[in-house]
Amino acid sequence: MNSKTFLLLMLLCASFFVHAQEPPQPDPKREEKIQALEIAFISRKLELTPDEAQKFWPVFNEYKRDMRGVWMQHRNNPDMDEIEREQKMIDIRKNYRDRFKAVIGQPRMNKLFQAEREFRGVLLNQLKNRPDKPMLQHRKRI
Repeated sequence: MNSKTFLLLMLLCASFFVHAQEPPQPDPKREEKIQALEIAFISRKLELTPDEAQKFWPVFNEYKRDMRGVWMQHRNNPDMDEIEREQKMIDIRKNYRDRFKAVIGQPRMNKLFQAEREFRGVLLNQLKNRPDKPMLQHRKRI
């Protein structure tokens, strides 16, 4: 094998390994589908009237944006203190408590947080049972 062929082969192998180690990028269509499923799930659990829904969803979307910010912060910094992350999430829930209560009342606000947990459980179960499990592949930590 001549040196040019060998060099080309090495470059191809190196590019394959570099590409294989890149973390998977989120699929926007999949995220939109999950968001739509979550909206339907929560709407059904809370039994929102059209007037309540009109007031509730903007507040909920802000709340989700803030919660996602904490998750992304944790994802980008895996060494972040787990208790600190959980405390930030509790603080966000507390900050939105009065806004949710004003729109849907205390009992349904409690149902909201329960429905969120339930939805995550249902979603995880569905992802675990999929034949192609790209979202659940374990990443090695170094």
